[in-house]
Amino acid sequence: MIKVLQNWEEIKEAGEFLSSNVLPKHGHSPEKNWDLYQLHSVVESMPKEAEIIDLGCGDLFALKLLHALGFKNLYGIDLCVSPRNRLRQGFIMLKERSLRLPFHLCKGDLTKTRFPSGMFGLAVCISVIEHGVNIERLFAETHRLLKPGGILFITTDYWEEEIMVAQDNKPFGQSWRIFSKKDAENIINTAYKYGFSLFENSFVPACQAKCIVWNEQEYTFLAIVFKKTS
Repeated sequence: MIKVLQNWEEIKEAGEFLSSNVLPKHGHSPEKNWDLYQLHSVVESMPKEAEIIDLGCGDLFALKLLHALGFKNLYGIDLCVSPRNRLRQGFIMLKERSLRLPFHLCKGDLTKTRFPSGMFGLAVCISVIEHGVNIERLFAETHRLLKPGGILFITTDYWEEEIMVAQDNKPFGQSWRIFSKKDAENIINTAYKYGFSLFENSFVPACQAKCIVWNEQEYTFLAIVFKKTS
């Protein structure tokens, strides 16, 4: 499956869907509700006992959505896990009057984790790979982490034609790039190399509008879903 965010109407529809189903929305950018909506469509038929890892869990928006959907075995890894994010787990436990952590957080490199091989049924990587992630290492590690038939869900910044980002334009102190169609095709080819295929046979759709205006650039979002096949 490959999808491109086409217009603001899709962003509005994603936000309305999350609101109408009383699901957590992205706390910083309404545009990112589109990513969460795409994630929902991937997991809606998965068993709630499935082990899921969020690679680059950031401020926990994906994990909070998955927890609200009833998933019980959730893990997140990021280069930095702030005390604030750990406190958020306590707030959720207090609100739900539960002694069980809603998710397990780990500090580390998402391309070189300590989790056992074949542990997860789904790996989530939302708005991460554009910040200097080595794509080859990402696919090698996710292939190791996923069970046979496991799913890898990726979203990233995107525009068909190449958009040059200045080297000193480093949001959050990290490098940043906006992937082009050629880059997306290279990502897909790399996935094939490491034993993945597209979850549904598809092609990269044409872009309609630059829905995202951020950090002096205009672009859109891309979502790709892979399946571990070998």
